[in-house]
Amino acid sequence: MDELEFCVKSLSYPLGMLLENLERKEGELISVTRRAITLPKLPFAALCYLTGIALFDSLDLVDKKRLSNDYDSLEVFRRKLLNSKLGEALRPYLESPGMYTSPGEILSVDWLEFERRANRLRPYLEKLKILAEKKDREAFLGETKFLSGLSVDEGLLLGYLADDRKLKELINAALGRHNPAFREAVKRYFRALGG
Repeated sequence: MDELEFCVKSLSYPLGMLLENLERKEGELISVTRRAITLPKLPFAALCYLTGIALFDSLDLVDKKRLSNDYDSLEVFRRKLLNSKLGEALRPYLESPGMYTSPGEILSVDWLEFERRANRLRPYLEKLKILAEKKDREAFLGETKFLSGLSVDEGLLLGYLADDRKLKELINAALGRHNPAFREAVKRYFRALGG
């Protein structure tokens, strides 16, 4: 998993699934087909947001409706970027996404595969919910060593499945503390995000 897939999955795991195994090509505009994604040379933060928008725009109507909250996550990310120290440099990309994306093929999320992956992680999520209700932050982090064996991809999906922002933050903190692969992926992501 590269930093772009990590970024998109951190915003919308199902959209990020569409990036899996796609050939990456260089081009003028972001465009997605079933086999490849064309990516221009842009600042990474803008590329992540615009890739998420291009993937969402490529969805069939049923998936667009199903992932409407994920679109909201993309917009929250856009606002955070605009209010960051990179905001002015990123503004042209973030305020005119249509200038940097091009229609591609209509895609749909493999929901059977999503459910297969999610079902494997739901027992972890239930255990984490119980711990979060009973423990303060430090005690919670102390009892979440069982997350150390998850892959980076599973960690991102676990965070996506958390239906509460506070729980998602606790899960990410636990993964950062106990899961070296996840911690390294986060570091690479933030380095890329910083430019």
